[in-house]
Amino acid sequence: MGAYFSLRGAGEWDQTVSESMEPSIWTNVSFTPMNRSQKMLLHRGGEVQFSFPAGIVQSGDIITLSDAVDMSLLIGFQESAGRLYSALLIHAPLPEQPHVYSRAVEEVILKAPTSQPASSKSPTKASTRSGGDEMFSGGSLAQLDSEAPPASSTDWPYALLYTVKEGVMVYFSSDYESCEQVVREIAEHEFKASSRESKDKCSEVKCVNFPAGRAPPPVGRVFHEMLGNELKREFAIRCEAQEQAGCTNCVVFCLRMLLGMKMSVRGHDIEAVCEGRRDLGPKVGKAAGDAWEQLFRRVRI
Repeated sequence: MGAYFSLRGAGEWDQTVSESMEPSIWTNVSFTPMNRSQKMLLHRGGEVQFSFPAGIVQSGDIITLSDAVDMSLLIGFQESAGRLYSALLIHAPLPEQPHVYSRAVEEVILKAPTSQPASSKSPTKASTRSGGDEMFSGGSLAQLDSEAPPASSTDWPYALLYTVKEGVMVYFSSDYESCEQVVREIAEHEFKASSRESKDKCSEVKCVNFPAGRAPPPVGRVFHEMLGNELKREFAIRCEAQEQAGCTNCVVFCLRMLLGMKMSVRGHDIEAVCEGRRDLGPKVGKAAGDAWEQLFRRVRI
């Protein structure tokens, strides 16, 4: 970004942001429902339920966030294109209080074919009805309703949230470096989808972590409410001020989540961190800080 702003002004960057491609699981964000061991998608337009004491539930998957978490912004700056990618990083520093991801697992029971020859007699109407009554009796239906679907649960110290056109992506990781890599891969996929330049350019993504502090409990309940509202909004790279309440993007999402947790990162915070990075510098800090501060004064929960 330092190289970008050495040749361009804030006005050109403003146009670049407006022309950015919307992040989508169909184009530039890697996701498949067949591989959900460390990531899941909270679908936009879908309902999320709360599972006491701190679970967020959608389609059988449950995210249980730790009540002792440090929150921060993880922002990736793409050097040559002048784009930025903002994700919310939730770190559970206490080993005894990790995040828990319970992934719904479908049970498929395979039965070997019977070795006995099929009976030559056709079942009578009475016997068929009797078998049906036994299989679908009131007691068995009540038992099925009370049983929770099987799930595979894993513990994680890091959860990374990134909003896309289809909803909110949630990535789980055991280390910070993997979270940075997720942001870099998002930038790489967008670069491949929108540019014909050398794909080595994606290595110019600079990641910066902006700590926001320790989140006050109850984390899970507040996140459930905030994510429920988020999934009702439409994704938009840019919108008018009067449309802001019904729109979202990766930066606005992070800003709203921090405000919902009674936390804040101001424009001068971003500017100060960028100034301390030789690979970013004061021009990047000024442009990014001003853009963030403008949103901070406009966006409401």
